[in-house]
Amino acid sequence: MTEQIVGQEQMEQERRSDSVVTLVLTADNHLGYAAAGQHPRKREERLQRLRAAFQSATDFAIAQGVDLFVQAGDLFDSTTPDEYERSFVAERLAQLKQAGIKTFALGGVHDTPVESHSLRGGSAPAPQISYARLGALQYLAPIPMLKDAELEPLIFEVRGLRIGICGRGVLAGQEGDPLEQLRVQDDLERADLALLVLHAPIEGLTAGSSLLDTRAQVSRNSIMKQNWFDCILAGYHHSYSRSRVGQCEVVVAGATQHIDFSTLDHAPGFVFLGLAADGIRWCNHIAVDAMPLQRLVIQTKELWPTDDDHPQSISSTEMILERLRPLCRPDTMIQLKLEGELTPSRYHQLNLNQIRRYGEEQCFALAIDDSTLTLLPEQEFAASEAGERFSPRAELMALAEEWIAATDDEQEKKALRLTKEELLFALDEARRRA
Repeated sequence: MTEQIVGQEQMEQERRSDSVVTLVLTADNHLGYAAAGQHPRKREERLQRLRAAFQSATDFAIAQGVDLFVQAGDLFDSTTPDEYERSFVAERLAQLKQAGIKTFALGGVHDTPVESHSLRGGSAPAPQISYARLGALQYLAPIPMLKDAELEPLIFEVRGLRIGICGRGVLAGQEGDPLEQLRVQDDLERADLALLVLHAPIEGLTAGSSLLDTRAQVSRNSIMKQNWFDCILAGYHHSYSRSRVGQCEVVVAGATQHIDFSTLDHAPGFVFLGLAADGIRWCNHIAVDAMPLQRLVIQTKELWPTDDDHPQSISSTEMILERLRPLCRPDTMIQLKLEGELTPSRYHQLNLNQIRRYGEEQCFALAIDDSTLTLLPEQEFAASEAGERFSPRAELMALAEEWIAATDDEQEKKALRLTKEELLFALDEARRRA
């Protein structure tokens, strides 16, 4: 949905109105995140960019003199951020408090210990709780999705409006719809403006692949059926979006930096909102400085041309490197995606280590995604090149026979034959039930 940008003059007029509450929404800051095995210099640069992005949101809030600052989950990338990250956040929260800005933070999937989901108890408290105890923010803890679980709203007054705010998040491994059996205390009915801060997957939106596994999802139907909240301020998804579902506005902040390649077409940032009793007056996505992302998709047919009249003059590895060179910059993150069918022998012709080393030297980060490659036995690949397709059953039998023929160990041959028969039986059963 294309966001409607309010003119600066009109926005300034509405901001001076006592009935408009201003708010900065941020989420998925993932402070402390670093890719495994990355060079220490690049790792520190990534950490600095994550901090700078979060500080952009707090600096903007202070400069604009907003009323509320809302962090909708995954402030940290882990439940145990190091002292440097904790101190950095403490400084930013102190600045917000000094500016008279009310700050709220919701526990996310990454930074909420599963065994600790409230201010009361738990041997491993969430890192945000220490700030809450010192009065630097109000912490909205995720709660278990139980039938009798009830949300307790925080009620306060801003610019003559009675605001009610609740938090709802999911923990790693939870299942079900977090809003399906939602219950809210009656106090929320007296609010002029009811807000839900949410950190959970929402139906129809794509989440970043780096996020922890969760089988919980908020359905659009459950959003339409709920009648408590005027606006949902959401995290979890790494791309900004705004939509209307039933009578409720849903604003997803998006991440403040690229964490993976799921946000290739979306700029990281935070959201500046003007809220009134009759709804959202403006909703502006504010982009922050971020590393550029590039994706290079190469089909296997491009690496091994089938035209016998034009023999391949360079190796498949060198062909990939030639395609990578124009994209490589010191500040660029690149995803190389390989797609198509290969035999094991051709796969081993690819010198992926050489490609990785080149990426480490020439760009900030290179990720190789070969998850969609299909490895075929040599004889089957020849058939597919000729336009013949094996059935799944024939493919399984051909692959099993190839493995059986490749071993001289009789015990291993016997185990492989048994496995083949079990798989064929399971495949036939699945076909029969379909």
